Amino acid sequence: MASSKNRQVVCRALAVILILGYCGAAWSVEFAGGTGEPNDPHQIATAEQLIAVGTQPGLSVKCFVLVAPIDLSGSIRSSPVIPSLASDFDGNGLTIRNLRIKGYGPQGLFGNLMVGALVKNLGVEDVDVIGTGSCGALAGQNNGDVLNCYSTGVLTCAGSHAGGLIGYNLGGIISNSYSAVEVTGSSDVGGLVGTNNGTVSNCHSTGPVMGGGTVGGLAGSSTGEITSCYSSSAVTGGYEVGGLVGNNHLYWISFCYSTGHVTGIGTGNFGGLVGRNDGYVISCYSIASVTGQGMRPAGGLVGTNSNSQGTTVRNSYFLAPSDGGGPDNKAGTALTMASMKLPSSYLGWDFWGPDADSRDNPWFMPADAFPVQTWQTEITGLAVLPNVAGLSLDQARAALLAAGFVPADLSYDFCRALPRDHVIYADPHSVAPVAGTVNLVLSSGGAYDWAGNPGDGTAANPYQVQTPGQLESLADHPELWDKCFMLTADMDMVGRAYQAALIAPDEDQSTDFQGTAFTGTFNGQGHSIHNLTIGSYIGDYVGLFGMIGKAGRIDSLHLLDVSMTGTGSLTYVGALAGYNEGTLTDCLATGIVVTGCKRSEGLAGLNRGNMANSYADVVIVRGFCHGR
Repeated sequence: MASSKNRQVVCRALAVILILGYCGAAWSVEFAGGTGEPNDPHQIATAEQLIAVGTQPGLSVKCFVLVAPIDLSGSIRSSPVIPSLASDFDGNGLTIRNLRIKGYGPQGLFGNLMVGALVKNLGVEDVDVIGTGSCGALAGQNNGDVLNCYSTGVLTCAGSHAGGLIGYNLGGIISNSYSAVEVTGSSDVGGLVGTNNGTVSNCHSTGPVMGGGTVGGLAGSSTGEITSCYSSSAVTGGYEVGGLVGNNHLYWISFCYSTGHVTGIGTGNFGGLVGRNDGYVISCYSIASVTGQGMRPAGGLVGTNSNSQGTTVRNSYFLAPSDGGGPDNKAGTALTMASMKLPSSYLGWDFWGPDADSRDNPWFMPADAFPVQTWQTEITGLAVLPNVAGLSLDQARAALLAAGFVPADLSYDFCRALPRDHVIYADPHSVAPVAGTVNLVLSSGGAYDWAGNPGDGTAANPYQVQTPGQLESLADHPELWDKCFMLTADMDMVGRAYQAALIAPDEDQSTDFQGTAFTGTFNGQGHSIHNLTIGSYIGDYVGLFGMIGKAGRIDSLHLLDVSMTGTGSLTYVGALAGYNEGTLTDCLATGIVVTGCKRSEGLAGLNRGNMANSYADVVIVRGFCHGR
């Protein structure tokens, strides 16, 4: 018995030594401060501390903030400084300079930004990266969020997925970022991202890009969303070469432009904006010249457009060949240089100004110049608003004042997701004149009481829907879905996003609809609902209404700039209704509808009812069948 006790004592002592030894190795470098928790990140002030993040166990899930610029001069690495990250890294507006890497496999400051990672406010300057696949100055691969970052230097990749900022954006988000890196690669080569399967917004690229094939100024290939971006990069490649994107597949490019020269040195598919388009190009333009060998097929906007122009290229333009633009292959509309400097030339575009028709106008027209993005403040003279959505009133006011804006009028509406006195959205929404006034729409808290509505839900006295919050509140009242309603004003749903149909959603994942169908009447009275966003990856019936029953009737309702997403083999997705068995009269919709394996008729995912004088001018993206 004594011998057994002695062995237990020895084992416990060894365990303590091992634990202490492990902890000592884990924290062998002392940070400049912080505990690594989200509200108290580890502070990085030296190159040694930065390198420790990638070499010490357990640190990939901690949070970090730079408190001093970092210089990595003096060594050439064979692997990323931080192989993986699953947490937050705040650059704090500072830089990491002189990263030198030469090795095999994914390369960059970070090897892999995992799901849940966030890298923001970081500059990576004067890089010199050489790798064999998935190479980017900031990260080789990204499944997280990259916000307000930039890169400069040189990057060479012997394989595919070479990008000036991110090599392979597997499913992450890249926003408000840019690259000025000179990029060379084999295939899927882009000035900002080599391959994009996620979302890229408010980004740009300026460095020269060269590759064997599938080469773009911003992205080499994209099976994801690219919106409100531009590229001025000069682009050279053998096939599928575009001023913005080399190959755009299935998804869409919207509100983007390109200006850099495109040179083809191979078999073709050369375009001022996109080399080969198997997806959707919406409200874009290019003034790029397109030259080189193998100039068939080639185009000033799109080199090869796989489907009909009306389906895949909408409201998009390019500089006429007579004024130096690429060839006119009828993909997009050719405009003279003088016409491209007139807002009236761009059908359906929203330009910032006193006549703007929504809160989030993506385009700005400088005097005697080509359109630019509203966020290009160095040209527009506007200032970008801080994102105050979700903040308390005091926090929002402080953020606006710190950014140089003047908080102005307050108004209230109902919002299911926010407590009282928290911001639903700011008006203006994204940009405003320097030192301009900003109005705030706040959550009133609680729930809307339909008993206090001026209407009573009868045909003679319908419930009146006056605000976005009242419309949103209908989701909580299935007992009202056989009543009568009417809109009394236009409404903008900006600042609100939903994961299921707002009215009459499906309640399970079976083949048939399980829930309460809408069987009442809804009269829009010609009013519009703007910017309704529903992204469902599990629901089967997606739209403003999930299911409209046989007795249901929708009249004179306009849905503008909707974004409806549903995936799965059983999913019905439409702008107005997932499935309609009722009557739709004098209704219309514009925007984007992303379906699963089932077809969509645009206004309704599937229409088995009556439809009169109604239509949808929406982009319908098909073929995503996840989870079934």
